[in-house]
Amino acid sequence: MLRQEGFLTMAKKLDLDFYSKSLYSEVSKVLGDEFRRLPERIQTGYAKVFEYHSGIIRHNQHKKKPDSFAMGEDEVKRYFTDRRDFRSVNDTGYWLKPKSNRYGLIDKKYILKRKEEDGAEECPPTKWVIKTIRSSQNAGQGTGYHNGYKLSPKIIDLVNAWHKKTAEELGDDVGLINHKGESILEVSNKLGGAISRDKSSTPKEVNVSLLVKIDTVALTHHKRQVQTAKMWMEIKKVDTLIYKSKEWKEVYARVVTNEEKARAKTGREAKRALGGVNRELPLQSLLSKDFTLEGMQQRLIEINTLQLKAREMKNSAIPVIYKEVSTGRYTSREALLQGYHRSVRYAALKGCYEYDLEAAHQNILIQLLDQQGNSFPELDVVREYVAKKTQVRKRLAKELMTSVEVVKEIIQELTYGAKLNRSPKQSVYKTCKGDRNLLDRVCNNDWLKRLNITFKLAHKYIIGDNKEIVSAVGIKSERDGEARELAHILQGYERLVLDVIIEHSNRKDIALLVHDCVVFYNKQSRDELTRIVKENTGFELEFSEKQY
Repeated sequence: MLRQEGFLTMAKKLDLDFYSKSLYSEVSKVLGDEFRRLPERIQTGYAKVFEYHSGIIRHNQHKKKPDSFAMGEDEVKRYFTDRRDFRSVNDTGYWLKPKSNRYGLIDKKYILKRKEEDGAEECPPTKWVIKTIRSSQNAGQGTGYHNGYKLSPKIIDLVNAWHKKTAEELGDDVGLINHKGESILEVSNKLGGAISRDKSSTPKEVNVSLLVKIDTVALTHHKRQVQTAKMWMEIKKVDTLIYKSKEWKEVYARVVTNEEKARAKTGREAKRALGGVNRELPLQSLLSKDFTLEGMQQRLIEINTLQLKAREMKNSAIPVIYKEVSTGRYTSREALLQGYHRSVRYAALKGCYEYDLEAAHQNILIQLLDQQGNSFPELDVVREYVAKKTQVRKRLAKELMTSVEVVKEIIQELTYGAKLNRSPKQSVYKTCKGDRNLLDRVCNNDWLKRLNITFKLAHKYIIGDNKEIVSAVGIKSERDGEARELAHILQGYERLVLDVIIEHSNRKDIALLVHDCVVFYNKQSRDELTRIVKENTGFELEFSEKQY
């Protein structure tokens, strides 16, 4: 595939940070001249902050201050152009000087000044956004700061009032636009679809549709289920209920009973599976793990966001824009749908079909080494995992006395070169949530130790002493540690597979991209997907199928 330099330059210049026109109008009306006299770039920056961070979810939650949202210096710069302008307007105070041109003063237009100047009016700081923590980025590993913030009570009330407005109350002053006044549809037309690429060599024609159809009825039903669980947790005054504990079962029963009553009222059949668990995937996902008050609240925020996007678009479809990250993975802006809790995604895309690559990275790793003629005996442990993934996960979960999800996460981390030790700096430590007993079992497990050695050898064969690493989609990376280097290569091939599926599928039938899987509106042939990937990449990969 040829690298399209002109397009890449355009992609870098496009503003992909959109805000709701109706929220901007509401903010302008409520905050009055204090807001309207600010330069437009500051106004639109605030509108984005108010909208993106009115609710705290996993995507924007600050790691050191969970009740605050994280906003790094890069994000502040994107919204406000100059980080110093934001600090002056929000925190320390600023001056406004009437704007003029060759014909004289321009009515109601002002220039922002960070210090006193003749003809400029001093203004107190707005304090619309409150800084809660000053925190170095990447735990001191990176540059700049990833500070924590909260919206002021005044802004929270403003945004909550906007949330409650009906589509009729908003009228026609709706839509999603960027600071240049371009609608999200206009930008999508320039991109050739929903994917913005500024790193890889993939042509823009390999793309997906911007608008994703969501099931608003299923979302409303799931919202009720989550609200029921949240209410009973609040009644019990608990933040966390461990899966299948006595109190967990009590809340579980309340949710299921409430769902059955609601279905009876609407005349819908209550579909039941063995053990009384509702077969609908959103509820099944909600009831398959620990209950946390924070998790319930975040799900409600995610559902509200989807409903608000649909309201703003006057449609039952929401726009999802994807941006490339450094490894080439497609990451949806604001984590829309892609980064949401599974139960919310299942409800929003009810009836859709998810096709997930089976043991994608491990399978690609084996075949890549085989193609290079670099197979070695230690690789047999990875072959076993690829051939008997479910059995291996269940066996390890029993041996380690933990969940299959934790096992899956640990294996993925080791695939990327993570170290198998007890250091708090290691991803394995975080996955085990610092549980020393679990960490001991993990670090002493013979199968995992063999797996860890295998990936170290794989890194040696695949990357070796190369000073520059280039992925399968043409993205370059400098040497940056075994974990990141192996991830760069494997995720590059994962992206290549995804691009091939996109290129050979009906664009209108693709609902969502989720890293190593594609969600379609309609059922696909798994054999056909395997054939397409084999013919275009050389990898023989299998797909699992799940209907939402």
